[in-house]
Amino acid sequence: MQIKTLIRLYWKSIPVVLCILYLSFAPPSTFKEIPTFEIKHLDKIVHLLMYAGLTFILVYDFQKYQKTGTKSLTFILNCLLFPIILGGLVEILQEQFFAPRTAEWGDWLSDIVGVLIGWLAMNLLGKLIKKV
Repeated sequence: MQIKTLIRLYWKSIPVVLCILYLSFAPPSTFKEIPTFEIKHLDKIVHLLMYAGLTFILVYDFQKYQKTGTKSLTFILNCLLFPIILGGLVEILQEQFFAPRTAEWGDWLSDIVGVLIGWLAMNLLGKLIKKV
C-alpha cells in the first residue's frame, strides 16, 4: 500500500497513533503540571483507554474503506495486531531509550485489553446502528 493511500484511508487513526507515541515517549516532567488523581493503577486505565480509542478508530477507518470483512487477515493485521505490536514496541523502546521510563508487562497487558475493548465497542456500535 502506498503512503498516500495509507494516509487517505487512515487519516483519523494516524493522529491517534502520533498522540500515543508522544504521550509514551515524552519525559515525565512534561506532565507535572497536570493535576493527578489518587486512583490506584491510573496509568493502566490510561493505557487501556488509549488503545481502546485507537482500535475503535482503526476499525472505523478500516470498515469505511475496505470491502473485506472483519474476519479477514487484513482486518486482523491492521486493526488488532498493529495496536498490540505498537504497545509492545512502545514498552521496549521506553525501557531502552527513554529513561526514566520503564517497560512494564502490566502496561502492555492493559494495551491488549484496550484493543479488545475497542474492537468489541465498535462491533456493538455497528450492530446497534444496523438495527436502527
